[in-house]
Amino acid sequence: MNEALVEIFRQTRAVLLDFDGPVCKVFAGLPAPEVAARLKRLLQDEGAELPEDVAELDDPLKVLRRTADFAPELVDKVEVALMANEVEAADSAELTLGVRELLAACVEASRPVVIVSNNSEPAIERFLGRAGLDGSLSGVVGRPIGRPDEMKPHPRSLLRACELAAVRPEEAVLIGDSGFDMEAAINAGARSIAYANEPGKDVTLRLTGADAVSHAMNEIATAVRASR
Repeated sequence: MNEALVEIFRQTRAVLLDFDGPVCKVFAGLPAPEVAARLKRLLQDEGAELPEDVAELDDPLKVLRRTADFAPELVDKVEVALMANEVEAADSAELTLGVRELLAACVEASRPVVIVSNNSEPAIERFLGRAGLDGSLSGVVGRPIGRPDEMKPHPRSLLRACELAAVRPEEAVLIGDSGFDMEAAINAGARSIAYANEPGKDVTLRLTGADAVSHAMNEIATAVRASR
């Protein structure tokens, strides 16, 4: 039993759950580098000159984030294109092992769960409906459209999720798999659990402020049940 996880759930009342990683692998069927390449071609077709670092990016969310810096007038076009690609990707996204068990444990414990993601709400809702998970949630907070500067690690989405769950930030725990997730939890005043789904992530996510680490969603589900 991971006692660190159990103790966090004893101290909190709501779960904020990142989407890409903890819930599913969004770009399993439509690889992220391909989506990033599509966005970069769009930028070039619109006459933008890509900075060297952007030309090398293979993460579409990073392309969107950087667009605000070197071509702010194209943010809306890149946003619309990214959203369409995310919705396409949602149809072939792969469910994360153990997430059904986690959501079931939270329902049993009357613990609200809100998705908090830098992915778009239409794509998230598309996948949740396909997977039959939408009935287990208290809400979805996707990225703020047209405001890439307010994506995680900005606390905006977490604070909105806390409102939907009717809890104070200190009563919520964010489960995520990135440094941005851990930083967003700190910025919002929430607790955090790092889902270390790749080798070495446990170390790097602890360094970015994770309160606890787990390598499996089933383990987190077990901790929710043990905290009751």
